[in-house]
Amino acid sequence: MTEFPVSDGTIEKITCERERIFIEFLDWQEERWIITFENVLGFKSVGALGAEVAEMFVKDVTPLSQELAVIDPSGVGVNYCFTCAREWNVILIIVASGYTAEKCS
Repeated sequence: MTEFPVSDGTIEKITCERERIFIEFLDWQEERWIITFENVLGFKSVGALGAEVAEMFVKDVTPLSQELAVIDPSGVGVNYCFTCAREWNVILIIVASGYTAEKCS
């Protein structure tokens, strides 16, 4: 897995397909990244598009993961949370098995 600079970047685009989410991320050096989340169980976005991101972190339990557990108790995933650089609130949660990040050329 390639580490990518999450802080001081912007979420430019979010694309979904079956069990995958693709995020186009522009870092502080104006380099584009494609972050691919695999085996996605669910996601919740509140003002994430165009937002400046402070960090991405993993959380054990989120309201989204609790809601997903009611729908399918066998579904287990990792909660990836993105916070807004301005207000420090969570603007995007993705529950998935993992992710990869690739720098666009």
